[in-house]
Amino acid sequence: MTKRYGLALATLLILAFPAVTHAATKTVYMGAPPKDQKKFNQPYGTDVVDFFPSNVTIAAGDSVKFDLVAFHNVDIPPKGGKMINQLVQNAPITNVLDAAGSKFWFSDIGAPNFAFAPELQNEDNGLGHSYTYTGARRIISHIPLNTANPFQPFKPMTVKFPKNGTFTYYCDLHPGMKGTVTVLKKGKKAPAAAQDKKALAKQVAAELKVAKGLTKSAKVPADTMYVGYAGGKGRVEYFNFLPNSLTVPVGTTVTFQMSPGSFETHTATTGPGDYLVDPTSYIGAIADSFNLSQFDPRGVYPSEPLGTVGRLTPSFHGNGFWNSGALDNDPSTPSSDSAKVTFAAPGTYKFACLVHPVMRGTVVVQ
Repeated sequence: MTKRYGLALATLLILAFPAVTHAATKTVYMGAPPKDQKKFNQPYGTDVVDFFPSNVTIAAGDSVKFDLVAFHNVDIPPKGGKMINQLVQNAPITNVLDAAGSKFWFSDIGAPNFAFAPELQNEDNGLGHSYTYTGARRIISHIPLNTANPFQPFKPMTVKFPKNGTFTYYCDLHPGMKGTVTVLKKGKKAPAAAQDKKALAKQVAAELKVAKGLTKSAKVPADTMYVGYAGGKGRVEYFNFLPNSLTVPVGTTVTFQMSPGSFETHTATTGPGDYLVDPTSYIGAIADSFNLSQFDPRGVYPSEPLGTVGRLTPSFHGNGFWNSGALDNDPSTPSSDSAKVTFAAPGTYKFACLVHPVMRGTVVVQ
């Protein structure tokens, strides 16, 4: 075959068989992108309760890859549907004793145990699977439970969108955290990779600006500790107690308060042990239950009867245990957004959040 003939044949083939357009796949991170997480975590003690990018535009027939990088999930309801409730009620709590051998107030009164919804625990859902979203049924990813390194073992969930429209998806664990997928009509071109990269960088920069000044703008009321802090700005959350240390005289009643705008669930808890040092300790075992299929009621419920204020001493409940119970700002849950305790004896009381054990606070009572 001569070179001339070969070129002519190649041209004929190109004209006869136009290039095939392959479907594209774009990535959405459940939480801040991995390369940006240190920018939030290390200098400012913050994280962002958001999807990155929170809005993605694709062509009909393209896919979105949802990549797990923090404790979140993705819930794409059927057309006209809503996100699921993250918690379910199980059999009533029985025979839960404190270290002094007395029953906690929530034991044996018919109060339910709580657990994550079955859809969130089902490892056949979502992560590592591929789906096509038509609006006929829910597509949902499970959450990382029962693992010491919850985010690395799981492959992304990939969802193909064959129909045009705008579709909203949610994180069931953080009410208020949502994103959208806009699917263009056939023939319309989605933003190129360079445009997506620029939009993602803009979102990261905007949230980082909030993170830098988040705690500086906080005005904490007297005799109060914020359990985490959001401040109502953006979707940045400070994962610590604010202030980190509080000094009060004996007899002071301190309020542990969720801050406005927070999407998180926290506890303020004191007692023996440390989850990060010894997961089998008294506090460690309670905290560890939030990584399991069934929560320990000592972590979910406040240690004191509703409407009462405990008088905390080193021997309270037999071992100095006091718990605010799960706190949040979500009106759909039975949780409160604050709890009070009176410090009835001098000493240094160390507090942690059972849901996020890296959060620490200290109350010095003189």
